[in-house]
Amino acid sequence: MKLVKAAIVIVIMLGVAALLAWQFMIKDQIDLARVATPYGAKMVCSCRFVAERPMESCLADFTEDVSAVSFHEEDNAIRATVLGGVVSATAVHEEGLGCSLIEQAQ
Repeated sequence: MKLVKAAIVIVIMLGVAALLAWQFMIKDQIDLARVATPYGAKMVCSCRFVAERPMESCLADFTEDVSAVSFHEEDNAIRATVLGGVVSATAVHEEGLGCSLIEQAQ
């Protein structure tokens, strides 16, 4: 019985340690997404509506891999989401003013 209790305690402690390690590793990714997603939305919005280029051409401008970010065109706006929608941002184009970030959800 003591061996079973000791095994349960060890498994629980290993589980807690794994969760803490995962939290610290994913935290950097979320912080990066909070910066990169609004930046990407604004850049793609300017590319699409100011430069009037196709979406594929705009996505080719990024020097880093943005395959994890989803860009959606809605009327005169670009919505960027990452991590399954955990982080999202919207940039809207206004004629004569260009694109500006209007919404950022975290």
